[in-house]
Amino acid sequence: MVLLFLVSFTCATGCASVRTADTHNTTVAVKEYNAWVVKHQVFDRDVRDIIAQMGIHIQTYNSEIEKEQPDFIFLRSNLANDRQLLDRWGRDLDDLNAATEQFSKNTSYLQYDNSSVIRTHQTLDLMTQYMNIYAVNMGNARQHLIEYVNNAESYTSTDTPDYWNDNYRQAAMNAKDQATAALADGDTALGNITEQARQLENMQ
Repeated sequence: MVLLFLVSFTCATGCASVRTADTHNTTVAVKEYNAWVVKHQVFDRDVRDIIAQMGIHIQTYNSEIEKEQPDFIFLRSNLANDRQLLDRWGRDLDDLNAATEQFSKNTSYLQYDNSSVIRTHQTLDLMTQYMNIYAVNMGNARQHLIEYVNNAESYTSTDTPDYWNDNYRQAAMNAKDQATAALADGDTALGNITEQARQLENMQ
């Protein structure tokens, strides 16, 4: 996943020509963006950890079900742990959404007087839009992984492999692939946030 950077506020050579209100508003915008980045760093760290743990569980699941006598207790324990991990993902996403709402609230009222920096407000609007798109993608990825767990559990619901319904196994793998695609879309949104942040930094 893409890593975001913190923006610093610096008064460049042309800063003297910018109205004081505009300078203050840009300072506020940078501060609010940096606060969002800090929240995202927590979310990103947790999601990376969750994906890594679930990745190990998925590999274990695939190898275990191929055995003549799979360890059902082990498989079900891992899937139960996956549910707890995805619950944590959901709580972290709620926190990030709250940070996005705070960013939007604290930057939406900013009014720029100098026509040369009016596009700063447009940049902030785009940043909020991409933050929301990112959250939707990460929520979709989480939902697909929940579907993976549901189907993986259904596939091994009986201790007799002869009765396993392969449709559940296929649905689980499809859900995993959809989660991967959603994560890629999330990376694209993060890249767009970063690009807008760079523009904000260049407007100072």
